[in-house]
Amino acid sequence: MNNDLITQEALNEWLSEHSDWQVRDGALYRTMALTNFSCAMHLANQIAVLAEQQDHHPQLNVSWGSLEIFWVSHDVKGISQRDVNLALMTDRALQEYRRKSHAA
Repeated sequence: MNNDLITQEALNEWLSEHSDWQVRDGALYRTMALTNFSCAMHLANQIAVLAEQQDHHPQLNVSWGSLEIFWVSHDVKGISQRDVNLALMTDRALQEYRRKSHAA
């Protein structure tokens, strides 16, 4: 997966198409509202599996009914294409989680 810094222009374009994400503290950031602590932890664990598979690890803040995620590439000191790709994987994990939790 490409770990080059993403250009500011490309990042701005991506953010305009993915309004749930923003830049905070130099990282791609998203907060997710969930039903309770258990749901937030479950989704955090799903994201952890993705992170391990890609050997790239976000900051996850889990609290009751909320999950915050920060993707940043410390090795290149900024947001890389890899962070963007993992943000998209994060969105898919959330969609799948919500689909499964409503199907139960």
